[in-house]
Amino acid sequence: MRVLVKQRSMSTSIGSVKNGEIIDLPEAEVRKIIAFKPMSLEVLPELPLEEPKPAPKKAAVKKKARTSAKSINKD
Repeated sequence: MRVLVKQRSMSTSIGSVKNGEIIDLPEAEVRKIIAFKPMSLEVLPELPLEEPKPAPKKAAVKKKARTSAKSINKD
């Protein structure tokens, strides 16, 4: 569950967090924190996950035909 921290600093299961940070915490922990400090967290809406777009295919690289130096300078 994504939450915005509104308290100066607090300790959570992921470590110390400061005011203004957006963190991802388990729902049970969020409910527990809000029960004791109701104004310390703001629950943010969950954003829908987008499927990654397939990468564009690269064009095949054509190799330049090599010509030997003998055939060019031959008279």
